[in-house]
Amino acid sequence: MTMNSNRQGKKRFFVLSLFFFIWIFLISFKLFNMQVLDYTTFMAKVRAQTNRVEELHPKRGTITDRQGEILAISLLSKSAFISNKDNALSLAVFKKFCGLLALGNSQKINIIKRIRRGEKFIWIKRKLTDGEYLKIRPLALDKESAGTIDFIDEYRRVYPQKKIASHILGGVGVDEQALGGIETSLDSEIQGRGGKLKVLIDARKKIFQFKYLEQPVAGKDIHLSIDAALQFFVERELAAAVKKFQAAGGAVIVMSSRNGQVLALASNPDYCPENIWNTPLPVLKNRAISFLYDPGSTFKIVLAASALENRVCGRQEMLDCHNGVYTIHDRQITDIHPYARLSFDDIIIHSSNIGAAQIGRRLGGEKYFQTIQKFGFGRRTGIMLPAEENGILNPPQKWSGVSLAFLSFGYEIAVTPLQMATAFNVLASGGVFVRPEIIMGDTPDAGPVRVLSAANQKRLTEILTAAVSRGTGKQAGINGLEIAGKTGTAHKVKTGKYAGSYVSSFGGFFPAHDPQVTVFVVIDEPLGLHFGGDVAAPVFKAIAEKIMLYLKLFPDLPAQNEIRL
Repeated sequence: MTMNSNRQGKKRFFVLSLFFFIWIFLISFKLFNMQVLDYTTFMAKVRAQTNRVEELHPKRGTITDRQGEILAISLLSKSAFISNKDNALSLAVFKKFCGLLALGNSQKINIIKRIRRGEKFIWIKRKLTDGEYLKIRPLALDKESAGTIDFIDEYRRVYPQKKIASHILGGVGVDEQALGGIETSLDSEIQGRGGKLKVLIDARKKIFQFKYLEQPVAGKDIHLSIDAALQFFVERELAAAVKKFQAAGGAVIVMSSRNGQVLALASNPDYCPENIWNTPLPVLKNRAISFLYDPGSTFKIVLAASALENRVCGRQEMLDCHNGVYTIHDRQITDIHPYARLSFDDIIIHSSNIGAAQIGRRLGGEKYFQTIQKFGFGRRTGIMLPAEENGILNPPQKWSGVSLAFLSFGYEIAVTPLQMATAFNVLASGGVFVRPEIIMGDTPDAGPVRVLSAANQKRLTEILTAAVSRGTGKQAGINGLEIAGKTGTAHKVKTGKYAGSYVSSFGGFFPAHDPQVTVFVVIDEPLGLHFGGDVAAPVFKAIAEKIMLYLKLFPDLPAQNEIRL
């Protein structure tokens, strides 16, 4: 009995020891697996449950005009979030928040869903204004809220001039993403380098600490060539004209004749950069660089320049203008005012389409095409703004039997207002092509390229001065100031055909014999009056009057011509 009992006891001890050993082995293996083999996986889960990394946007560089006036700046602001440790409490606090600040319905629904899911860090509203922060700060300090609402410092983009230069500046989204204009084209320089913020959560799921992993680095400041004061009254005059003629829109470019720096660039309709994400796409379009249209008679300056350079017409030679009606192949060309014969100069001064077609016929397609290219048409100017169009310029091989005639007075080609402004500036700058610049210190890829001789530039300037004093551009004239300019009126192309709507334009520079400023005006689809001399020329005059006083180009103006800003 005793021996059997001992054997059974040893057997039970062995079995218990075996089970104990296996239990110890399994626990050890599990600990080894968790702490060694799966260490990385489990630590990642722990970090995910206790840490959260938020991207911090850097301070974007400040944008100023040529005088140092601030156009865009990033200011430190507060961004509100919910530290959700109790769903019911968070929902109650969020309800109070909505009573203080207005949020969109979709935004409210999304936040409520995230609270109910138990998410611990939830943005409520980013980049509060000072007024918004003062409204909700007491709620964050309320003892009943128990730290449910808190704040993180972020930068908010502000545009102190409101709508001024909106199409030049563009704007940014809530996450500082560039949404147009200089903000987009120079985003890599303006945006700086972002930082990272670690949000630490304790065992009770409460946010207890913020830790900067990377400090943000501020972006580069940008100095534009525009003058905010000039930009203001250019935009005002353009808006007044668009309203007066119930037009679809318009654009004005003001350039320094000598170096091509853009002093003002306006597009209408405009918008507020701070609300760019709520702005319809058609309004965001910068008409100065992306509106394509047939230039009409303003393009005759290119024809005249090419004719003078190639010596195809004698100065006193008279050309047949067919009394206002001329047929080439199956197409008819007409003049508003019929003329039997006109000199080369008067064809430009009185803007005869038929006379221009006669000059084009003598010039020939190849020579004319070469001049058109020298003036910069068919390619972007290279200005530092996004969405600039190339324009449309077909090579002579693709021209029809009437293309040369119609190109002579600005049809069968599509241009942008900036391209036309640059073309007028060729004459204002002494006959050389200068690339337009909108960034101070921007260096052109190549130096000025001569397009026509100094002698021909002088003669063409005299012709354009006469076009204002006694031709189609009379309404652009200012007593005591010589202005060289040219009108343009063109049918718009819609669905592949010339429609009953028009584009009215006027380009010029002043003082004519010592050019300082080049201005180009285009009004899209004016109602009622539609000739460039009636619609665009008066806008040019109003702008020129203010520019010459502002820049002191003509300080001794007679009393009867006093101009008020």
